[in-house]
Amino acid sequence: MGSILTLASAKGGAGKTTTTIVVAANLVAKGYRVCVVDSDRNQSFVSWHDNAYEGAPITTVSEVDHIRVVDIAGEQAESHDIVLVDTAGFENLTAASAIGMADFVLIPCMPDRGSVRETLRTAQQVASLSKAARRAIPYSVLLTRWKAKGLAERAALDSLTDASLPIIGQSLSDLSEYAKLSFSGAVPVTGKVGEQASSIIAELASKGAIPTKGTMSHSEDNGVAA
Repeated sequence: MGSILTLASAKGGAGKTTTTIVVAANLVAKGYRVCVVDSDRNQSFVSWHDNAYEGAPITTVSEVDHIRVVDIAGEQAESHDIVLVDTAGFENLTAASAIGMADFVLIPCMPDRGSVRETLRTAQQVASLSKAARRAIPYSVLLTRWKAKGLAERAALDSLTDASLPIIGQSLSDLSEYAKLSFSGAVPVTGKVGEQASSIIAELASKGAIPTKGTMSHSEDNGVAA
């Protein structure tokens, strides 16, 4: 069985789809079998994939129903190393279902007060769903559109740290390449974007959110090192 990684935030525009694009494309470039379940009614990922994407194959499935999304993700995990579930930018049953069945939840957060507030709310939602499911649902915050020395970034990071939220060490920087992704089908797997994606993938693998090379169900030699 592959891992199910849900990207969730009630904040629209926090970077869920961009993160899904970058992580999915870099995972398949490393030899992973990847499925993306687009559970957002806007279908931003599927539209991008079907009309622009240029790269190694990524399986895509559209499913916005809160019951079916659980079944679909589980089915796809049987034949893929990793299933990424891209959720809507508002609270709904489908997003809650996608969090509840996830092996790991990634919460993108931009450096602004609204995004930090919604990140805290999403973290609380994960904790509540963990109690309801009677199992731990691990999660981490991913900093997006981030300037390392920005004042807003410093304030946002202080708020997240004060709340004791787990934070991925590598952020997605405020690079023009990320803004171009919705128009370009070629996702960088080298350079700054590739380096950041690889660091995020490696950290997620260390947290058990993504299978490492030794636990992958196929034997390509280009997976993420343990």
